[in-house]
Amino acid sequence: MRVPVSIVLSLLCANAAQADETPTWEGDVEFGYYQTDGNSNETSLLAKGTASRKSGLWTNVVKANAQNSEVEGVRSEEQYFISDRLSYDISDFNYSFGYVSVDKDRFSGYVYQATVAGGYGRRLLKNDRVVWDAEVGPGFRISEFDTGSAEGDGKTEEAILRLSTDLKAKVSETATFEQSLSVEGGDKNTVSKSVTALKTKIIGGFGLKISYTMEYNEVVPNSNVHMDKQTAVTLVYSF
Repeated sequence: MRVPVSIVLSLLCANAAQADETPTWEGDVEFGYYQTDGNSNETSLLAKGTASRKSGLWTNVVKANAQNSEVEGVRSEEQYFISDRLSYDISDFNYSFGYVSVDKDRFSGYVYQATVAGGYGRRLLKNDRVVWDAEVGPGFRISEFDTGSAEGDGKTEEAILRLSTDLKAKVSETATFEQSLSVEGGDKNTVSKSVTALKTKIIGGFGLKISYTMEYNEVVPNSNVHMDKQTAVTLVYSF
């Protein structure tokens, strides 16, 4: 039995369209470095990455960053962070989410802080230029102190309430403004983090990004400062 050519062509077009819809990862890779020599010798290395993948109603967003600094050959900063957020669209403007993160900062007084949370998300605004999301949900946080902290060796575990908001606005054809804010409140500690950034496209997938980050711990071991601030200029490659 012969199969009509029109049916064969329809099947080939359907398979091609399905292949084009195969979910792929997209995001940014950032890199920053500076070195000073002379009266003072200082080096600093900063690397960040964000990748997202949408498959049907599911969206997965992974973020990571690392920073190392040395002054006169002595390590002055060492920080690593990674997070993974998985969301499921209930409707065009409502979704559920799960979130996990680990933050390791050698000079914060903590060995690490790990968070797991989940809950409800609301897309407050979505159009061709602006996407604005807000999330709220319960969670759990584990914090391990440095061995020399006044709180002693060991870990603290506590239930938390996590609130966050994420705004991305297209300022022009080549510039994008980003603002993210999260607050994780518990009985023993409240951790807040704000990241404000402006990304501009240079050529192809390459661009520049200026960012300002503030991270606040209500409780800090060893009389460390409560607020960490960072201003960074990085080279960005978008894929």
